[in-house]
Formats: sequence, C-alpha cells, structure tokens
Amino acid sequence: MKIVGGVQLAVGVLLLVGVWIGLPARFWPIDVAGTALAALCVVAGAGLLARRAWAPKIARVVSWITLGCGLALTTALASAIAHLAGSYGPVGAGGAALMGTIALLVLPYLVGLPLLQLSWLRRAA
Repeated sequence: MKIVGGVQLAVGVLLLVGVWIGLPARFWPIDVAGTALAALCVVAGAGLLARRAWAPKIARVVSWITLGCGLALTTALASAIAHLAGSYGPVGAGGAALMGTIALLVLPYLVGLPLLQLSWLRRAA
C-alpha cells in the first residue's frame, strides 16, 4: 500500500504543478477541476501512507475519477486530431501531430496509472 500511496501523492503534486504552472492560460473550469482532483489524490495518498482505514476506498474513487477524466481527454484529443488532419491540410497535419504528442503524454498518467492502481488496490483488499 505504501507504493500506491506514494504514487498517488506524487500524481497529486504533479497535477497541481501541471495545472498551476504548466498551463499557459487560466481557465477556471480546468483550474477548479484539476485542483480538486489533485487535492483528492493528495488526500488519498497521504491516507494510504498513514494506513488509514478510509484511504483505500478514497483511492479507488480517485482512480476511477482519474480514469474517467483520462478517457474523456483522450477521446477529445483523438477527435481534435481527426478534425485538424481532415479539415486543414498540411497546417492541420502539424496540429494533429502536436495533439497526438499530447495524447501520448496523457495516456500513461491518466489512463494507464489509474488502471494499475485499481489493480493494486483490488489485490490488497
């Protein structure tokens, strides 16, 4: 459980850094949702590290929320890739390549990691 807690805590900190430092512009729905998800990750990670009884349940909920957000973002990026590549010719191909790179960077952290954490939490239960 300590590994899952440490990873969950690290993901929470990385999400906070990504939302508040990495994003070039402020958009309040993203700021609020990203900060809330990061705070949930930090709470779940700290609870798992402290071996609290409520922590695995919170970690499962956070992992499902993260997985849902990751799948929604990946779907939106795939739609943007298809639209850019099909509508804007060579310029769209460059934009599609950029969106594809973003999707590849998001996929391991917002889809793969929550699936792995859910698997670990299921085995530990």
